[in-house]
Amino acid sequence: MDPSRFSAEVDAHPWASLTHAYGSAADVPDCLRALAGDDDEKAEEALSELYGSILHQRSVYEATAHAVPFLARMAAAGIRAADVLALLGGIAENGADHGDSDEAAARRAVTAELPLLLASV
Repeated sequence: MDPSRFSAEVDAHPWASLTHAYGSAADVPDCLRALAGDDDEKAEEALSELYGSILHQRSVYEATAHAVPFLARMAAAGIRAADVLALLGGIAENGADHGDSDEAAARRAVTAELPLLLASV
């Protein structure tokens, strides 16, 4: 995974117009970059923040489905794969596979990334 390209794609996403457990998802890009970065302490904090915002108390939100492709790319690249896969698993186990709910969108997003994730195993 090219870190510069990853950051550019994260930054290009309309996070501020999306919501998570605490309102605006404008903080998600910083969390994703920190999680993908080399600083273990910042990555651990970012993972905790993502659990608190996009998978808060086992609930998912509008921003959750949008974060999934970035998380999947990290896991596939071997970046904190066990932690990121656990987060993706938590996201996937919530909700139904159909409908317009945030739960369904998040689950579909994880399902769509399965080919990438399975190829990296």
